Amino acid sequence: MLIKHKVIIIPGLGDDTRMIKFATNHWQNFGLDIVPYSMGWRDGKNDLKSKLQRLVGLIDEFSQKGNTVSLIGTSAGGSAVLSAFIERRNTIHRVVNVCGRLRTGSQKGIRSFKVRTASSPAFAQSVRLCEERESELGDNDRLRIMTVRAMFGDELVPSDTATIEGAYNIKIPTIEHMFSIGMALTIFSKPIISFLNENDG
Repeated sequence: MLIKHKVIIIPGLGDDTRMIKFATNHWQNFGLDIVPYSMGWRDGKNDLKSKLQRLVGLIDEFSQKGNTVSLIGTSAGGSAVLSAFIERRNTIHRVVNVCGRLRTGSQKGIRSFKVRTASSPAFAQSVRLCEERESELGDNDRLRIMTVRAMFGDELVPSDTATIEGAYNIKIPTIEHMFSIGMALTIFSKPIISFLNENDG
């Protein structure tokens, strides 16, 4: 049986797995088997618990077959992969947050937690859960986390809500939310790919 490094990538509120697949097509050249995964943020089923159970079930399925498993969350997917990592930190190799909100923050107006999560109760639950459980992460856990954010500003996700203390928090030379996600997975993907391919030993 061929052992692979499965990288589950969760997109944002639009659940656009096609874009994820297209942007990361070249990652297979680095030994990474990309698995785009939809959380169903706006499917009308607002129970985050069941959505996370499905994701954890997929992680377990891959792991039980001997695969290395890593997670990437873009935008809304960021908080989901962090929560899954906390659930399966002894199983998951690496986790990466790309321009995703990981805590509620104190911003007002268009960048506020309330406005940004209004269209998806499940996303609102996901951010709150991630924020609540962040303290459970140990020092070694944090070394297996990378966050990526725009150097010149993200109009949707405030910088101070997108990082984890003690993790590898990096910036890429971009501006704007969707553009930065696209660039992180393509032109500026080398740091992420290298991080995923690091050995814990």
